[in-house]
Amino acid sequence: MSTASWWELLIMIPAATFGAYALIWSIPGVIFGAILSLGDPQRIVWIDKQLSKNVDKLHSNYQCMMSYNIMSRFVDYCIAYPFIRHRITSDSLKFKIFMWFNSLGFWCWIGLIILGLLAKTLGIIDF
Repeated sequence: MSTASWWELLIMIPAATFGAYALIWSIPGVIFGAILSLGDPQRIVWIDKQLSKNVDKLHSNYQCMMSYNIMSRFVDYCIAYPFIRHRITSDSLKFKIFMWFNSLGFWCWIGLIILGLLAKTLGIIDF
């Protein structure tokens, strides 16, 4: 019989689930990010029109179309997507699935880090 307490399982089972999705998502996530930031700028312009509060103000900055800025903005959109999805003006199911897929990937990494720190603090894992 395992000596693990029930509260250890409450931390480790979600951590394993988040970790599995995060690892599976990482490879396509990197490919999507590279295509978005280094590819056609119209992709991020369309995403900006869907999710940004003020597109004109955003695009008035000349650096907004630099690849590092595009990727940073996309990461911000992915993390905030569950809270800003009401801004979408398109009915594209493909876009909604794409954003949920990426949003879950980023949130799984955030959850995995938080659960790892919690497990370390509680002494469940030792480094």
